[in-house]
This record gives sequence, structure tokens and C-alpha cells, in this order.
Amino acid sequence: MPQSQEPLSSYRWAIEVLLFLTLICQTLIWLAPAPILGPIMRSLRLSLGQAGLIVSIIALCIAAFSMLGAVVMERMGALRSLLLGLWIMAGAQFMSGYSRSFGELLGWRIGEGIGFGLLIAPPGALVMQWFGEREWPYINMFNALCSYVSLTAVYAITARLYLASASSWDAVLRYYGILCLVVAILWTLFGREHRSRARESIAMNPLGAVRESVLREVMRMRNIVLVAIGLFGGMWVFQLYATFLPQYFREYRAMGLTQASAITSVLPLAGIFAAAGGGFATGLTGLRKPFTWPIALLTLAGSLGAILLPSHGWIKVALVMVGIGAAGSLAPITTLVMELPGMTPEKMGTALAFVWSVGYAAAFVSPFLGGAIASRVGLRAVMLGFLAFQALPIIAMYLLPETGHRRAARSREDSRAPA
Repeated sequence: MPQSQEPLSSYRWAIEVLLFLTLICQTLIWLAPAPILGPIMRSLRLSLGQAGLIVSIIALCIAAFSMLGAVVMERMGALRSLLLGLWIMAGAQFMSGYSRSFGELLGWRIGEGIGFGLLIAPPGALVMQWFGEREWPYINMFNALCSYVSLTAVYAITARLYLASASSWDAVLRYYGILCLVVAILWTLFGREHRSRARESIAMNPLGAVRESVLREVMRMRNIVLVAIGLFGGMWVFQLYATFLPQYFREYRAMGLTQASAITSVLPLAGIFAAAGGGFATGLTGLRKPFTWPIALLTLAGSLGAILLPSHGWIKVALVMVGIGAAGSLAPITTLVMELPGMTPEKMGTALAFVWSVGYAAAFVSPFLGGAIASRVGLRAVMLGFLAFQALPIIAMYLLPETGHRRAARSREDSRAPA
């Protein structure tokens, strides 16, 4: 998307800090119950399938409400829609700490998922508004780090926080809710939208006809559909493993609660470095595709190793591979989508809403269905069988075009070369 020659505002860094904190909160509240599923199951007398639903229901709500978030963003602007989603998500997370039944907890988790869904579209639009094109790979890198910083914190801290809170899982959920409420307050006080670029977008897209035409256009874009297919398969596998790995290690490797959470935290910790590496690599090389489907192969190999290898040391190596494969491609793929011909902040928000809606639909079905099947055939069989879905991101990302500026420069050189 060609941007105006207006100098970049230094306030964009304050916006990026707020975005970073918001994206951390999203993953934090989503997977907060995973390390303490056992205590929650005992307290509320849940089956494994119900426990999986507690985690995966948020993904269903994201799939259902992310497109609504794109519509809300079009009507209210990126900032106001972000505030709406963040306050709903943070408030529901805090109240989930007062649940005394499966129905209550599930209801508050639905509220968290609605807020999460409304938050899908605004960050991409805000990044395109505030930052220059050359900055996109690095900003996308930092934003991709958020999920894995948060996942690392979830697995490394939650079990310890549970024990420090007199074995009170509901207190842990309240603490995380308070953290998210603080971030909502910071956005309310310091959040801004880039006014001139927001006005440019409104002028380019008259109100009334925009949403239907943009959504239809985005869903017809071959490359957006390929990204959606890739996310579907990748999130099917990743969400199943993120939800049940601690439980698997306890059942099949005789680990304690803290040890199972600690070894699982290796996965997101590796993802932090992988996300950084993928962002820097795609920015420095000017290429995107080498950091998409090839490293998706690592997720397949690492997932097999995490289940089949008996040694704790080799399990950690396998989880490092999963983290690299899952996180290393996030910044390159997001940057590739931003660089597609004709992409605008509004289209970017709608495209993100569409592809993540598809991805989170898989993230909902996978743990819920996996937990239900595991009750009959065992968790090990499910976690191995569901790896077939990892072929989708490998194939879909292979079919994507190269959009990086170095490939574009090579194409121009080839066109000037004598026949």
C-alpha cells in the first residue's frame, strides 16, 4: 500500500508498546487454565472433554466474532473497536475467577472470547496506519513475539502462582484479569489513532458500500484463502498440543504438575527467539517465503518427537523445534499479507479477521474433539493422529507468492536483461 510522505510520528512507539501488552493479554487469558486443568477438573467435577471446552470455547468465539470485529472497526474506527474488545475481554477474565460451576466458568470464557474476537482486526490496521513499510517486518516480529512471551509466562508462572495462592485456581484467574484491566486503562488514557491516515482510508472507502465489497474482495483473494488454509491446519495442531501437553506428560511420562508445566514452557520460550529470528531474517533478506513453509516442517518433526521420545532432554529439543516451526513464520506471513497488491489498513483488518476466524475455528474444534476422542482411544493416539493436519500449512504456504522487495528487485532486473 503506498503511503503518504508525511513524516512518521514518534508516538507510534507508544502505540506499539500498548499493542504489545494487549497481544500478551490475549494469549494469557486464553490459555491460563491449561496448566491448572487438573485442579479445575477436580474442583468443578469436569470430564476431559469439558476441560478441553473451557480452553477451546474462546477459539470458537474468536472464529464467530472476529468478522464482527472488522465491521465494528469500520463503523467505530480501529481505536474504539480495540477499546471495546479489550474491556469486554479483561472484565470477563476477572469475573471468571468467581465461577463456582462449569456453566458459570464457561459463560465468562465466552465473554473473554467475544472480546478477543473484537480485538483481531484493529492491531493490523493500527500498524499500517502508524508505521512505514520498511518497518513492517520488524513491528510484525515484535507483535508475533507476544503470543510466545505470554505462553512462556502461562506455563512457567501459572502453576507456581496456583501453589502460592493456597491452591486456588480461581484466584489465579482473577490475578490475570487484573493485569488485563490495567492494560485496558492504559489504552483508554494513552491510545490514539493516526488521524490523517484514518481520514485517507475513509475517503478511499465511502461508508455504506465498503464492508460488503471489502469482505467479498478479501474472501476471493487466492493468497488470503491459502493463508487461511495454512492457519487452519497449523492451529489445529498447535492448540491441541498447547492444551494437552502438560496433561500428556503427567499421564505418559509420570511428571508432576510443576514439572509438566515447566517442560512445556520450552515450546513458547523457543517461539520467542524464533519469532524474533523470523522477523529479522525477512527484514534483512527482503524475502518472505523461505521463512514460511520450510520451517513449518519443523513443527511436524518436533511434535512427533515430543510424543515419541522418552528422554526429558530430547523432549525439550523436540519442543524447541515445535516452537521454531510455529513462531518463525508469523512475522513473514503477516508482512507478506500487508505487501499484497492493493492492500489497505481496512483490507488488512478484514483479511486478518477472515484468516484468523478460520484458524480459530480449527483451534476450537481440535482440543474439544481431541479431548472427547481421547476419552475413548487415549491422548497419545489423538496427538499423533491429528498431526496429519500439519500438512496444510506446509502445502498452503509453499503456494504463496514472494512479495519481498528483494524478489521484486530481481524481477525488474530479469525484465531488463537482454533476451
